[in-house]
Amino acid sequence: MIPQNPRDFFSSLPITPGNTLRTRWVLLTLPFLLFFSSTLGCYQNTPSPDPKKAIDLLISLLDDRDTLVRRNAAEALGKIGSHQSQSALRNKLDDSEPVVREAAARSLGWLSVLDSETRFKLAILLDDVDSSVRQAASQALSRN
Repeated sequence: MIPQNPRDFFSSLPITPGNTLRTRWVLLTLPFLLFFSSTLGCYQNTPSPDPKKAIDLLISLLDDRDTLVRRNAAEALGKIGSHQSQSALRNKLDDSEPVVREAAARSLGWLSVLDSETRFKLAILLDDVDSSVRQAASQALSRN
């Protein structure tokens, strides 16, 4: 058993100048063990996030000024597969950045059913200047 006061533990060990291996082990391992044993009881199961809140947050991130945030939000919405995000992803097909347009097109391809307006916008992307956007639009249309 580990004493409450670490000094009591150190004083009970036979650490001598000739016993450097044990000294090193105690000095390197004991702080970790004390920290680990004190945090072990603090673990709690966290509740799962509400899917509606997560989708709403990701939809709001589609309008972020950072290109990578918009791209990642579009990809996450596609992986979730909620039809609630279809109109927001459709709007990102007109984004100024090709990586966002590509992510939105791929994400729309992961949804099971697309409305006619979304199909029309994806068809327009087949003539996009960026080849990855054209490919993503083609794949999205072929899946639906």
